[in-house]
Amino acid sequence: MINASDNQLHIMDHGHQQPGKWRRKCVISPALPDPVPVICATDLSYRADGNRLQTLSLYLPQTDETEALVSMPVCELPCLGTNSGCPVALVHIHGGAWRSPDVTAASIEPTVACAFATPDDTPLKVVASIDYTISPFPSAPSDSYDPRVDGHSDPAREAVHPQHLDDVLRAFEMLRSLGLSDGSYVLSGHSCGACLAFQAVLTEPAEFGLLDVCAPPTPAAVVGVNGLYDLPGLVHHLDPSHAHLEAEYRDLLTIAFGADEQVWAAGSPARFELGTTASRLRRLGGLATILLEQSPDDQLVPMNQREKLARHIIDATVFDVVEGWRCSGSHATPWEQGDMMWRSILNVLDRYRSLKPPCNTFVE
Repeated sequence: MINASDNQLHIMDHGHQQPGKWRRKCVISPALPDPVPVICATDLSYRADGNRLQTLSLYLPQTDETEALVSMPVCELPCLGTNSGCPVALVHIHGGAWRSPDVTAASIEPTVACAFATPDDTPLKVVASIDYTISPFPSAPSDSYDPRVDGHSDPAREAVHPQHLDDVLRAFEMLRSLGLSDGSYVLSGHSCGACLAFQAVLTEPAEFGLLDVCAPPTPAAVVGVNGLYDLPGLVHHLDPSHAHLEAEYRDLLTIAFGADEQVWAAGSPARFELGTTASRLRRLGGLATILLEQSPDDQLVPMNQREKLARHIIDATVFDVVEGWRCSGSHATPWEQGDMMWRSILNVLDRYRSLKPPCNTFVE
């Protein structure tokens, strides 16, 4: 929870009446031979009386400086004031089709392991990963839930759009209070998390009826990985290799967004009104580039999802849009392995440092 008292911000571990504190942890990646020690603070609630998924987690490289934070309360994001004009934070939004209980903020940990395996050399000083309320999943293989038939209520698994986005924006409010500022971070998202990232960046909250929450600080760059950007297209415009998923996509979109397909379209970053997108991008002066990664082997998301968002942004305004080819394997492989996500982040940081005035760019 976040409680204001005597102008002091107190961050509470979810379910515990004590300030959230930094602690040691080891994180792993299949791409690395050994676990990587980090300093972290996990499951920090960003909403007063929030449910168990309205939390975020923070990770720092293990150094002499961060070791001194162990057992100290989380009062700020360390090192954000030392960026010398370059982003030193990563904020990640996980996927899971808005509904999977098995994909959480912890899914960033393989990437954290790759990022902090050599703590003296990493350009990142902090990674934040956001959890959010998910939608019902009656057919979940590991933990099915349907409030209509289960005879009980679970507020953490009953979200309907735009609650997922509202939670993400609330998390950003907490991160802002800890020191996150314009240009200090790269924003990444996987799958529906990429959709949420672009919903947050390319529109104002009021566009979704969210009137009491602010837009996030402007990221230096946005990285979408195997993202969902044209929601009606997941039902009506699937290519032959993914046509068998039509019924499953219709089901998950109906549960997460409701049955009205106009709501699906309004929530699709690749279908945002061009004038609104152009105006928003012009106001985001600190946003240097957008990197859209897509695995050609993705068994769940067709390649045209990425292409539609790239073309939409280019149609809206002159902007640096990069279609990357750093990811391979199945839909979840980039975050499960971590190294592909990390290479994408490194590439976008390199591009940020060398970028000239923004221009539309496609790289093969």
